[in-house]
Amino acid sequence: YGPLTWLTIPGQNILVVNSLEVAQELLDKRASIFADRPKFTMAAELLGMTRFITFSPYGDWWKTQRPYFKHALSAAVVRSDYSPLIEAKAQEYIARCAARPESALSEANRITAEITIKLIYGKLEDKRGRDYIQISNRISDIMTYAFQGYVVDLFPSLQHLPGWLPGMKFKRDAARWKKEIQEGVDAVFELAKENTVRGMTLTNHRFMWIDLKEGPSSFAHELYPGLAMAHKTSFQSTNQIAADPTEATMQSFIRAMVLFPSVQEKAQAEIDRVVGSGRFPTFNDQTDLPFLHAVILETLRWNPVASFGVPHVSRQDDVYDGYFIPKGTSVMANAWGFSRSSKYYTNPSMFDPERYLKQPSELDPREFVFGYGGRICPGKDLAFHDIWILAVSVLWAFKL
Repeated sequence: YGPLTWLTIPGQNILVVNSLEVAQELLDKRASIFADRPKFTMAAELLGMTRFITFSPYGDWWKTQRPYFKHALSAAVVRSDYSPLIEAKAQEYIARCAARPESALSEANRITAEITIKLIYGKLEDKRGRDYIQISNRISDIMTYAFQGYVVDLFPSLQHLPGWLPGMKFKRDAARWKKEIQEGVDAVFELAKENTVRGMTLTNHRFMWIDLKEGPSSFAHELYPGLAMAHKTSFQSTNQIAADPTEATMQSFIRAMVLFPSVQEKAQAEIDRVVGSGRFPTFNDQTDLPFLHAVILETLRWNPVASFGVPHVSRQDDVYDGYFIPKGTSVMANAWGFSRSSKYYTNPSMFDPERYLKQPSELDPREFVFGYGGRICPGKDLAFHDIWILAVSVLWAFKL
């Protein structure tokens, strides 16, 4: 289809970009033009999901939230502040898998969410026995449902009709789901606030909750007029941008190791040589495990987390190579196509970590799997950090 594919559905123009170079030109170099998000009526107007950073439209809220996430989830902060916690959680994951091997995939979901909640709020002790991981997973499920596409997204005026009319089930669903989301984010927020007021140490680094102790002079207070809302949405936002990619990639990694045992054996031989059996792997081993690093990169390429990512939307008319792109066009980069292109990869249908070890190395999939421009995933460094330690720990402990 060439570098650009144009689609039109009622009320919406869609541009699918099939060339990485074109995607980088539009979404990186012209990031300010293509920094908006689609206006999903169901998810945005009826459920209020625009407060979560992944789906926030271009505007003041997004522009104030993003620098905070970018700082708190930067590579330097992740490595210096979060590594001990992530290593400890990886060891917990191994213990759980050893006790219940059949739960390896479901535990990957839980452990990544636990890392996120621990980083943001610290230890949440709820005497009422609520499971905050289940709350978060339920909100994620609702988000998945909301973005599957509803007739109200094509015909927004339907949202103003009474919910009892035939065909208006989406309004009843939206009312119920919005209540669940609000109750979920409020529950986590209020418990963390209560624990902070009681003087509990929630975290040992500067993230969301330290400014409840420090007051208006803290970093977050300087950025946010709507501080409480920023806190309430921080967990679910971070789950979307770090935990969800980690979980999906770990599931792909485990499947890849089962499907390609020779790759697994080579990675395990490297780990045995560097780490041995007398201790757990740590991030200090990272530079000494180049093949494992290549295996993780190949996993990202082999099964990209999001085939087309979250669409960007043009904020104004633009022209590329003679093609007119009107304001409001949804632009989607074809990550799956990039991952399977012989332009970027030799034998792209093969699972071959060696492609990243030869000189010159083939394209690092992180160039396209985590997004572009100002909308690039701010949790990409935390996600890759999580994936690395979980992957090395699994291969250190088990033969899959």
